[in-house]
Amino acid sequence: MTGCTPDLAADPAPRALSERLRVVAVGPERVTVLADRAAGCAACASRKGCGTGALAQLSRPQLLEIARPEGLEIRPGDELEVMMGGNDFLAAAGLAYLLPAATLVVGVSIAAGLGAGDLLSGLVGLGALALGFVPVALMERRGRNVAELQAVAVHPPRVESCHT
Repeated sequence: MTGCTPDLAADPAPRALSERLRVVAVGPERVTVLADRAAGCAACASRKGCGTGALAQLSRPQLLEIARPEGLEIRPGDELEVMMGGNDFLAAAGLAYLLPAATLVVGVSIAAGLGAGDLLSGLVGLGALALGFVPVALMERRGRNVAELQAVAVHPPRVESCHT
């Protein structure tokens, strides 16, 4: 049947997100790249009014270490194209954004259900929110999501030429 719905069986490749990151150091087993936290919206037309872009300008870039792929010649200054599976990204985003919010709602709901006043319910909710961030902090400390990044291509730095 043809129509507006895509034929999912025709696309055997899994959905993945890719990004180019600047290589700052190369070791025998690891590559250090410079990751801009909001690199995904650099080309967005509404960049000047974007809250995420404004927050990204205030934060400093993060250095990530990923496994060095075999067979690719990598030097500092190159751009390394990294890829993460769509399901891995959704799991990480769900953990980072949904878990803390869900713990806040559950904490406030339980406190209110037990007859606590607004102030006490709010305090219980704040405590639950803090607990919701613990798995996120542990995941980032262990570098679990960084391990899911796979280097797929190397792009040498662009050379600007001047013609007079």
